[in-house]
Amino acid sequence: MTKSRRFSEDGIPQGFLASGPHTYKSRGVARVDRDPAAPADVWLLNVRGEFDRDTLPCLRAALDDAYAANAERIALDLSGVTFGDSSFLNELMQADRRPGTLLLIGPFTGQIRRLFELTRTDMVLTLVPDRDSAGLT
Repeated sequence: MTKSRRFSEDGIPQGFLASGPHTYKSRGVARVDRDPAAPADVWLLNVRGEFDRDTLPCLRAALDDAYAANAERIALDLSGVTFGDSSFLNELMQADRRPGTLLLIGPFTGQIRRLFELTRTDMVLTLVPDRDSAGLT
């Protein structure tokens, strides 16, 4: 299965590619996988790679699917995120405002930790140091 949101001027698909029911990939270096072994009431999403305006659609699609499934808890394991810009942070903030509980799981890379600290969103978002602390081992 392959989905594409839009095309660039050169005709190359942009956005995300869904290669299975639990995998969302960007055209770049970003990927989100749903962990099917997570408890039934939790959508555990393993988020990996670099997230900016161009690679964000795969995360947005995974979150949209979680909300469409009426997930009460969404846990994003961000330990594999090596870069996130303001659009990534904005997506997390929007997700946090939606119904249900959003957990952001570390350990966070230095750049992601600094992003949260500099913007003071570490005081707003629910950050947990690891899966054990989130009760997801």
